Amino acid sequence: MSWPRSRKLTCSHCRFHIESWSDGKPYLRGSDGQRHYFYHPGEPDAWEERFQIEHHRPSATQEELHAFVEARVGHESHYLCLHCGRQTHRDPRHDSLRCTGCGKARLKKTGYLEGEPCPKCRQGTFHGEMTAIA
Repeated sequence: MSWPRSRKLTCSHCRFHIESWSDGKPYLRGSDGQRHYFYHPGEPDAWEERFQIEHHRPSATQEELHAFVEARVGHESHYLCLHCGRQTHRDPRHDSLRCTGCGKARLKKTGYLEGEPCPKCRQGTFHGEMTAIA
């Protein structure tokens, strides 16, 4: 099992930094398209609660719940735009990977910023250090 980790990534020149958690933001999509986030270790309770809300009934069979989760589950990861420096969360299976700030397709997962050029000063590169394990 891999535990969620936090890293602080800092520019070697201007000291611009970003915090990044490895596990991102898991969610279930509601019938209206809204994302309902859940976190470990509460997944089974959150799934059951969302099923009850969506289907207006008190419980689901294991098969129904499994099908419901498989159809609606998603996972957002933390991204940084390497052009303008905007931070955002995106699910690459369901969201555009274009920056909502500058419109460029320069988003990169924050967990993979080591050695990338800093979008703020364009002179330094990111270097990371682990700051926590959950």
